[in-house]
Order: sequence, then structure tokens, then C-alpha cells
Amino acid sequence: MNSLPSIDLALLTRDDGPLHDSVRDAINSQVGVRLNVHRVVGQPLVGDASRIATIARTRNEAVRRSRSEFLMFLDDDVVLAKDCVSRLHHGLIARSNYGAFAADYLGESSSHRHSRHVAMGATLFRRSALLRDPFRWEPGKCECLCRCEDIRRRGVRIDYLSGARAWHLSARQSRGCCETGNLLPVKSSSALDDPEAIKNAKVLVAFNRRDIHRFQNVFLRTLRAAGNNQEVIAVGYGLYPTEMDRIQRLPNVRFIRRRYNGQLPPVRRLVDFRDIVSELPAETPVAYWDAGDVLFQGRLDSLWQHTQQYPDKILAVREPRGFPTNNAIRGWTRTIENPTMRRRAFELFASNPFLNSGFGAGTARTLSRYFGEAILLRDNALRGTTDWGDQTALNLYCHSDPTRWIEVPEDWNYCVHDRQRGEVRVMPDGRVVNRSGHLIPVVHGNARSLTQFAIIR
Repeated sequence: MNSLPSIDLALLTRDDGPLHDSVRDAINSQVGVRLNVHRVVGQPLVGDASRIATIARTRNEAVRRSRSEFLMFLDDDVVLAKDCVSRLHHGLIARSNYGAFAADYLGESSSHRHSRHVAMGATLFRRSALLRDPFRWEPGKCECLCRCEDIRRRGVRIDYLSGARAWHLSARQSRGCCETGNLLPVKSSSALDDPEAIKNAKVLVAFNRRDIHRFQNVFLRTLRAAGNNQEVIAVGYGLYPTEMDRIQRLPNVRFIRRRYNGQLPPVRRLVDFRDIVSELPAETPVAYWDAGDVLFQGRLDSLWQHTQQYPDKILAVREPRGFPTNNAIRGWTRTIENPTMRRRAFELFASNPFLNSGFGAGTARTLSRYFGEAILLRDNALRGTTDWGDQTALNLYCHSDPTRWIEVPEDWNYCVHDRQRGEVRVMPDGRVVNRSGHLIPVVHGNARSLTQFAIIR
């Protein structure tokens, strides 16, 4: 009987705390291979320019520790199918022109073409393909994309392997592993206890006549019903006098009137929100959501407190799909007039989490800085884009400098559109839950998906 192939598995973690049970059990359940597990802790050092720099350095440390012919990288929030490593190994044995195969735990692969970006959270390498070049990063490029480019430059292939399965833990379950995003680290509840931050927080929202009823009957009604009593600052475009009077009578709502000028609210709000937050105390917790397709099912307390823990960062949420399955990335960037900026924006959006601009949070100071620069980006670098709002501006602003933002759990802006069947369910009592039955605090029906799901009419 032949002995099982020996494979080094580099488990990358942020700290040396206990692993999630499902991650540990999946490693122990692998069939057809013998794993030599090396836990490599990716703690930031003084000289690290960003989180991505820390990750690249940690991956290089894992390569130095490895001794087997094959090295598997695994992030500590990725769960492997029991035959995942074996399938990846068989794939490399059968295809000598490949230096690495990965399990697509983020849903990035396409059956029609090779993947430009291959996430490294569940990837098996021939060790020989790792010794030629170290992991590196560039501004606007994660270490995964740089590795893909380096390995292909040497005439070796890397891609996702069909049939090799793995799953990414939800942000609620994850400990925040070494991945390409800037996932918000989990803090203790005692460190989050700041009643004044909750009391003084502001909710910004902007809408025209099309969405006035959904703002009042869905957005505001569910916000209050979920126990969130913070002041709402509402900017209304082109409302009739009777409509303005109705909004002004709502308790704890500050209404700002603006005339209709033909622009959509997601574009106009950049200027109006900038003016609003610039007049608030700098450390005021602020969040904004789209007005016409958002409903609330939980309290926002910890969101406000996170803005105080990370006062210089925008809190953002990625969309369910990134490149290449998110067609908007290609469509919106290819219409940018400046060819250099068109290419740069596409590279940034294709190699980073694609952030949904229907939500953003931070201190008044941080959001003021963002809104101000986003206006300039829309008018100059992004001129010509067919993006109907501030989507490209948010992504370009954040990914041009990864230190500007941090990823928060998708529960704060759970985009319903582009989800696989079964990922989101509507219960008989009208509550919206995810696949595991967890009540979603903030549901965002992007692309009018709340109507498609019959959540609202």
C-alpha cells in the first residue's frame, strides 16, 4: 500500500487564539493526504505599511518553514471540504504546467475563463513555484494578485480548480483571518460600552419624490421599531410642499430641502452630506444608507461604537460578488474617459473587495474627508463613468489607500441581490434571515431585490 502524500499546511491567523471549531474539524478530516500543520501568526510589525504588507510577510515566513514538495495556504476563516486538499494535489500531479490550484471559497471563479485574481486563503502550491519569488504587494494590489502575476510571468499557471470546495465563514463567525480585505477585528463588549456615542450618533439619508414613501414607511419605520432613536438628517430633492411638511413633522428628523436638478440622490448626496458632517463635532458617529430599499431589524449600537474605535477609517461592506462575476466592475470602469485612470480603476476594483456604496459609516471628520475627495473624483478622475451614484468613487477612494477603510460584517448592509439560492430567507412573520437562520440587522435590497423577494411592495 502506497503511503499518503505529505503536504505542509500553513494556517495563517491574526493571533494564537483558539480556532473556530469548523475550521479545526475540517483540517483534521482531510482524506487522501498527510498534513503537516504549521500555524503562522500574522501580527503587524512597526515596519509594515498596511495589513496587506503584514499578510505578505507572513506568507513568506510560511514558505521558509515548509519542507514538503507541496505547501497549502489556509486562512483561519476558511472551511475545507474533506477531500479539498486531495483534489488540489491530484490536480497539480495531473497538470505539470500548473504551479498552484485553489479552492474558490469566495465565489470568484468563472467557468468561461481563467481567473486573473486567485485568492490565497485555500491554495495549494508546488513549493518550487514559491521559491522563485517572494510574496509581495503594491499600492492597489493585494499579495494574491501580485503572486498570480509573478507566477504567470515565469510561464507557470495558477487558477481555481473546479470540484475543490471550501467555504468562507460569515463575518459574524470569522475571527478576522489573514485575507485581502481589512476585516474589522472583533473587540470585547466592555471596550464597546460608550452610551454617549450611541446617543449622539446621526443617520444620514437622501431621497427624491420616488422614494419618499419608502423612506417614511420602510426605512424610518423599521429603524425606530428596531430601537434606534438617533437623529435622522434627511435631505429631500424636489419634494412637494405637502410632502416636505409631512417629513418635517416626524419626530427626531431634521429635514433639509433641496431643489430638483436632474441628478440622482447617490450623486448629489456627496455634496450635501459633506456640508452636513462638516458642521458636526469631529468625533460624532455617523452612518448613511440608501433610502429606498433598506430595512432595519436590529440595533445599531455596536456600529456606532466601532466608529469610535476606528475614528480615522471608513467602515464599509463588500458586495456579495466581486470580479469577475460582478459585471458592474467592468461596465462602470470601461466608460471612464481618461485611459490611464480607466485602467487603474479596473485593476483596483478587480483585485479588491468591491464595496457597496449604499452604506458607509465613520466619524464626522472621516466622512467629511471622504465626501470632499469623492466629489473631486467624480468630477475629474472618474469623469464619464456610467455609475449612477457614488459606487466607483467609494471604491477608488478606499482602494487607492487601504489605510482609509476597514471592513465590517455584512450584517450592517446585507445586500440581497446577487445571492445564491437559500442564502437569504423571508420567514412567515416577515423577518429576513440568512442561511443559518440569523436575523440580519440591516437588509439592503440593492437592485430592487426587496420587491423581488416580496419583502416590501
